[in-house]
Amino acid sequence: PAKVVLVTNEVGMGIVPESRLARHFRDIAGRVNQQLAAAANEVWLVVSGIGVKIK
Repeated sequence: PAKVVLVTNEVGMGIVPESRLARHFRDIAGRVNQQLAAAANEVWLVVSGIGVKIK
C-alpha cells in the first residue's frame, strides 16, 4: 500500500451558496469528502496552519 495525501476544500462550514452551480459543487464536494474520509485511515482538518486530527 502507498501513502496518498489528498487536499480538498471544506465546504460544509459556511453559508448556503446563492447560485445553483455553487450549491451543486458544495453538495458533490461534500459527498466526495465524506466517502474519502470513510475510506481513509487518517483524516486531518488544517485551519490557519494548525492540523486537527479528525480520524
